[in-house]
Amino acid sequence: MKKSLLLVAVMSIFSWSIMMAADYGLPADIQQGNILHCFNWPAKEVKEALPQIASAGFGSVQLSPMQRADVSVGSEWHNLYRPYDLAFKSSSYCSEQDLKDLCTEAAKYGIKIIVDVVANHVDKTSGYHDPWWDSNGRQRNNGGINYGDRYSITHGNLGDYYDVNSESAEVIAKGKAYVEKLKSLGVKGCRWDAAKHIGLPSESCNFWSSVTSVPGMYHYGEILDNPGPNASIIKEYAQYMSVTDNQYCNYAARENGGIPSGYGGAWAVNYGLGNKCVYWAESHDTYANDEWSQERDQATIDRAYAAYACRNDATALYLSRPNAKGFRNIKVGKGSTAFTSKHISEVNKFRNLMVGKADWFESNGNACSITRKDGGAVIVMKGSGNVTVTNGGGYCPAGTYKDRVSGGTFTVTASTISGNVGSSGIAVLVKDGVTPDPTPDPTPDPTPDPTPDPVTGEHYVYYDGTNFSQPQVWAWTSTENCTSAGAWGGDNMTKKDGKWYWEVPAGKPVPEMIIIHEGDNKAGNGDLTYVDKATYHQDGTYTVSSTPDPTPDPTPDPIPSNVEMYILGNLGIGQWNPAKGVPMVKNGNVYTANSVELVLPDAADATHSYFSLVTKLSDIEGDWDTVNSSDRYGALTKDELVSVGRPVSVKKYSVGVDNVGGAYSWMILPGNYDITFDMSAMQLTVKAASTTVVDLIESTDVEDIYFTLQGVRVAEPEHGIYIRVRGSHAEKVVL
Repeated sequence: MKKSLLLVAVMSIFSWSIMMAADYGLPADIQQGNILHCFNWPAKEVKEALPQIASAGFGSVQLSPMQRADVSVGSEWHNLYRPYDLAFKSSSYCSEQDLKDLCTEAAKYGIKIIVDVVANHVDKTSGYHDPWWDSNGRQRNNGGINYGDRYSITHGNLGDYYDVNSESAEVIAKGKAYVEKLKSLGVKGCRWDAAKHIGLPSESCNFWSSVTSVPGMYHYGEILDNPGPNASIIKEYAQYMSVTDNQYCNYAARENGGIPSGYGGAWAVNYGLGNKCVYWAESHDTYANDEWSQERDQATIDRAYAAYACRNDATALYLSRPNAKGFRNIKVGKGSTAFTSKHISEVNKFRNLMVGKADWFESNGNACSITRKDGGAVIVMKGSGNVTVTNGGGYCPAGTYKDRVSGGTFTVTASTISGNVGSSGIAVLVKDGVTPDPTPDPTPDPTPDPTPDPVTGEHYVYYDGTNFSQPQVWAWTSTENCTSAGAWGGDNMTKKDGKWYWEVPAGKPVPEMIIIHEGDNKAGNGDLTYVDKATYHQDGTYTVSSTPDPTPDPTPDPIPSNVEMYILGNLGIGQWNPAKGVPMVKNGNVYTANSVELVLPDAADATHSYFSLVTKLSDIEGDWDTVNSSDRYGALTKDELVSVGRPVSVKKYSVGVDNVGGAYSWMILPGNYDITFDMSAMQLTVKAASTTVVDLIESTDVEDIYFTLQGVRVAEPEHGIYIRVRGSHAEKVVL
């Protein structure tokens, strides 16, 4: 049966009934639906899974790059990102016919195919890239990238890969020809790897204006962190493509159990690019490159995805995780089918049904609601059970609803949404009259939901080791994480009678496995079998008392009133100099320091600054003994990335922990910042400096010094807006 566009429109508004392959109600526009990332899946495997993908409500599928001929099932995944050429190369992973067949079949379901394109570099090894690239200046070796300099970002080498000369007319023509080739095979869109490393027309580079000019093709670019010192250049990228916002996206699953920090990040809120944003709960980089999301369970990732995937305009990417962990262990092949779960499919179907309806985001930190005007709501919480959240904007019409995920009942008033969220932590509510047809899924999964029943009664463990100053618990079942935090490293243990204690949170299942740890140091060196009411020892063994006391000590240790606090790190006044910390001002339990200048380390390939907090400085440069004899405060994990304006958790490292082996630092892009440490909440927040750079300068030199509006010093400013410092006077100037 040939697909009818009129039928699609009617199905989008009135029905989720799945009667024939043409009737899945998927949006015609890629940006208006959600994207399944079939990371490293061979094209034939994707084709076989199309009925499941359509049933799960995904409008598009993203495939890995196809620019290398010697890749096959079982190859290391990262070979796909070392292209032979900026051109299609048939392989056993995907031939031209495979891709054409996939696109033809996908169109029957209303699914669009997106192909990942690597245009910033080719394989660095001679013989593993087309010799065409070795002449006429088509590659260039400009050394490593300085991320504080936009020219370096677009002209420097990404790692040890030479930079493709994107300004070259020959290179531009080759890139456009590849897009045209993909289109001829039925592809509907391109995802551009490392897009911020290719310049824009305002920078005398016409690559993007050319490759995105092929009609009928969707484009989005991977732009991590900021595109350069002047973040507003993102608006020019958005003239040609949609853009990722990882600084906003990563927070939910990495730091807050699946709950985002607000409606949107800088791209949506500050620059109005909501209809150009691509969100995710995790990406293939955060998982396959041995980054943070390897340590997050699928349940936490799914909650974060649900909070992003039900928005108006912004699309969301769901990663089909590979069936292995570790950079060297992940191979080309079919990945996880967790995307078929009911809570994911219902969120996607909600999104498809609500096209064009305004959205509103509200959060209390532990639960959030995304309401769609006159349509319904999606509720996401860290755990499960009864919840009351804000009916943002009054968008969700008042009434009684049945959760389309768990079947629970919700009551909606003009201001609140109340009900019981099931074990997934996700609820989907749809207004009567917009409610989809309850026709059952034509391919139901006969396997019952394996999620264990929530905890009833008291379930807890002790830890009696003395080598951890603040142990944490990470606990899980085969299907769900069991901690309140929902993000590594889990929940802090509390003190009871000289031992540490942790109780399974209400609404969580009894764990099957547990890790007791402090940072990367783990009792028993890893995973331990959970034994209820046991006392675990440092070597991983345990004992069980016949009369355990489950009640923790009623009050935590008081916060000392006379503690001084200093920032130590890659500071403008001295790089990791134990005598040159920035003092923080104490007001109650809150410490602040304004206009802290963080600079790049001396290493040539450095991209971020690093810092932590100490309670004592030395009078002698290089004297670390004094610093190490004090308490230190730092990150939960090594080199944890701090996003501006978003709180991160702080860990106390007690006396004697040195800067190399124990106390973890935060990392952030270089700049001038206001830094706040709330000791009672153990949270640190970094914001752009609110004071002018004149406060940072003590000089009688009349030489002009220039800073960007973000506080980054510029040696040779070009055209733009800057802060000019002349002696003790600072002013905004346009050059």
